[in-house]
Amino acid sequence: MTRTMMKLSVAVALLSGAAMAQADWTLDGGASSFHYVTSKNAAVSEVNSITGLSGAIGADDKATLQLDLSTVNTAVEIRDERMRDIVFQVADFPSATISVTVDGEGLEQMQTGMPVSGSYTASVDLHGMTQELEAELEIVKLDANTLQVNLARPLIVNAASFGLQDGVEELRNLAALTTINPNVVVDFSLLYRK
Repeated sequence: MTRTMMKLSVAVALLSGAAMAQADWTLDGGASSFHYVTSKNAAVSEVNSITGLSGAIGADDKATLQLDLSTVNTAVEIRDERMRDIVFQVADFPSATISVTVDGEGLEQMQTGMPVSGSYTASVDLHGMTQELEAELEIVKLDANTLQVNLARPLIVNAASFGLQDGVEELRNLAALTTINPNVVVDFSLLYRK
């Protein structure tokens, strides 16, 4: 092997190693979950979910979670339809995105099975509005190629912060409810794989 070919081989190996070190993590939507709890008539609480989840942790150290709002599941078909059409208005706003800046190098160096908790500023884009929320996250490296990200404590999100209050009020009238609490409790568990 000539010296030039040897240098080229070493360069390719180094570049491959760098690419592997900065490999993206992709969200496993089927192994992840996103739930929120609504309350109505002052005493009735219900657990809802959004099943269409996607996202990644990129080499730019940005972790994203995208929610397909058309996959909202309230366990009642007519309510699912009203949530899609009236509250989320999926024809105009089909998805919501949550993004957080993380320490990509730190993720690579995490010890397997050792949870790490921290406070993060999450940017939430929903219904054409973007707000920042403080989130307490717990991250566990399950193995060399799998990360689990959980909320260490649930988030409380106000519908009015994202311009959803009119839709919530219309939903309340249609369902003949006395009240719908404008605050929802959000929880999620996310699995990212290399």
